[in-house]
Formats: sequence, structure tokens, C-alpha cells
Amino acid sequence: MLTTTEGRNEMNNSIKKQLTSLGVGDLANIIESLERDLSLSDLSYDEKINMILNELITQRKNALIERLKKNAELKYPSASLASLDCESRGLNDDKIRNIAMMTFIDDATNIIITGPTGAGKTYLACVLGNESCKHMLRTHYIRMPDIIRHIQSHKDNLKEVVRYRKRLGNYKLLIIDEWLNYKVNEKESKFLYELIEQRGGTNSTIFVGQYAISDWHERLGGGTVAESILDRIIHNSYEIPTNDMNMREIYDGKKVKKFIEENDL
Repeated sequence: MLTTTEGRNEMNNSIKKQLTSLGVGDLANIIESLERDLSLSDLSYDEKINMILNELITQRKNALIERLKKNAELKYPSASLASLDCESRGLNDDKIRNIAMMTFIDDATNIIITGPTGAGKTYLACVLGNESCKHMLRTHYIRMPDIIRHIQSHKDNLKEVVRYRKRLGNYKLLIIDEWLNYKVNEKESKFLYELIEQRGGTNSTIFVGQYAISDWHERLGGGTVAESILDRIIHNSYEIPTNDMNMREIYDGKKVKKFIEENDL
């Protein structure tokens, strides 16, 4: 015959198995962990319930953030505010931290990051991308050449091109790297217009590129489509220009120096 304690344990084990089979195994693990923590034995029923629910919320939130980061496909997935050297990049630390609070997404404002190659533009964009994920927002990073390549490879499949555009349009934050580093043709320009039109007023986009805004009209092929694209981006955006410091050269130099010192060369 089972004792009261044995019966309770058997019941708990049965509940844990059912929770796991229903896809809430993390809740079962939390309960099991609390059962092993003798220091919590004096807590009231309400206190234990609150502790269980708070821990469940924390674990589910962390899991969601990690999933969002993975799906964002950031070029620098470990990019962080803590490692961002604003001074070397000629950036205002306070302004960057304010932007990283993601309030610009509430207003569907765009961010434009411009500067020469090696200035650390992509890393800064990935920092903001990671912060967006921490705010549990659907984020995606993509290079503009990859967008163009997808359009070209499906040029005879309008349905796929539209599906692709809608997918990119639905991200709460879309980071387009290498923006207009290459000129676009009429068909590609029209795709960009449709994409930006879809995102306008609803979602935010970070444009990362080498060319100044004054060069965009010509690189978009000129004409009314280029004007329409610029009108939808520029009048609702905040620009972050970077300086001429080559951050890639600086950090590569530091890595070489460290390697030499560690290997006594």
C-alpha cells in the first residue's frame, strides 16, 4: 500500500509526464526543480504559484528571444551594445543607446547608416538587430545583392516574387545591408518600391550602405519610381553617418597583435 507521500509523488510524476506530452515540459521541469529546493518548503501556496509562473515566463521569454535571434540571420549574431566602440566610430553613445531602446519602431521610423567600407556599419546594424530581438520583435537581416539575386532567379514567376516581397515586408524590423552598392534596373527598382510601400507606416527598415542619400536617386535608376522610393524613405528616417575610420583594419590589427604576443613571435 502506498504511503501519502508516495501517492503524492506518483501523482506528481503522472502530471509531469502529461505536461511533457502536451508540450509544456519546461513547466514540469520548473515544478520538479522547486520540489528539490528544500529552502522553498516554507513558502505559501500563492508564493509557490507565483514563483512557478514567473520562472515559466522568464524561460519562455528567453527561448523566444533566442529563436528570434536565430531567425534574424544577422551577419554578426553576437554584436552587442557592450562591445560597440562608439568613440572610434565617431558616434554619440547616448544617441545610439536611445535608438537601441527601439522606440523608433513604435513610429515605424527608418534608420539610415551610411559610411565608407570598413566603417563598422554592418556591425552597428546587427547591434540594433539584436536589441530588436530582445524586445521580442520579428527581425531579419539581408544583403541587397541577395534580394536582387532572388528577383532575378524568379523573374518568370510573379507569384513567387510577390510572396517573397510580402515575407520581407512583414518583418517588424528589416535590415537591408549593402543598400544600393550596385545600381538597380527598372524591374528591381519597382520591386523595391512595392516593398517599401508595404512596410511604410507599419514597420521599420534599416538601410546600410556606402553611398550618401544624395546619390540614391541616380542609383535607383532615376525617374518617378526612384523619386517615390526616396519620398517614402527619407521623410520618415533618422540618419547615422559613420566616420572614415576603418574599424575592420583596427580590429584585424588587434587580432594580429594578440596572436603575435600569445605565440611569442
